[in-house]
Parts: sequence; structure tokens; C-alpha cells
Amino acid sequence: MSGKAGMAWVFTNQEGLEVTHGSLAQDHVSSALMAEALAVRSALLHAIDLNFNSIWLRSDSQVLVVALSSGRHPTELYGVLSDIATISGSSFRFCRFTFIKKDFIGFTDSYAKVCLHSGFTFWLYILAQAIVILKL
Repeated sequence: MSGKAGMAWVFTNQEGLEVTHGSLAQDHVSSALMAEALAVRSALLHAIDLNFNSIWLRSDSQVLVVALSSGRHPTELYGVLSDIATISGSSFRFCRFTFIKKDFIGFTDSYAKVCLHSGFTFWLYILAQAIVILKL
């Protein structure tokens, strides 16, 4: 199975105010978990482009956060999670991954849905969210 994923991330400052945001649509994504991982990788690369040296990434994917924090990479995600580990370990002075309930990331979810349904690409940031439609 593979599908099209709409991925979004939103960068906020310490007060929780949005600094910038973006999204990405990608075809041939194998699962919602893979879409979440791709959103995290894209957000980290965007943070590098913006010269951020500290990042606290919050995701509503507890499975992904545990995989990132523990270093245990499920086979399906091995390549993408290895990329994330390399990027986060070498490009940031501080990088932390935490789980956050979906109730707190509604606007990121909205960005991801717009991206998925419009086909437009525009950049977003930190609260990583991905919506995927799988073709059976």
C-alpha cells in the first residue's frame, strides 16, 4: 500500500506564537507513521535553512516520539529515522522530541489537510503533523 501524504510543521517561539509555517505533499508514502517521520525530517531541514540551533519538536505520534527518543528504529522507518538522528545530532545545539496530545495541534492538522487536498507546497514548522490517504 502507498498513498499521498500532506505533511505540515509549525515553528513557534517560547511564548507559543507562530514564527513561520509550511507544508509538503508527497506521493508514495507507505503509512501514516512514515508520513509523520517524513514531516519531522522536513521540519528539521527547514530549521537548518532558517539557522535555528535549538529545536523542541512536539508530535502527536507517540510511536514516532518513542522511536526517536529510544533510538529503536522500526524496519519500515529505519532510513528516515536514521536521517533524523544524524540531522538532530549534528545540526543543533539542543534537539528534543516529545509527545503532545492531538488536541493541542489542531492548526497544524488543518495545514496538513489543506496541503493534501490542494496539491500546493508551502513551508511550515515545528509541531509535526501528517495526514495520509492510502490507496488499497
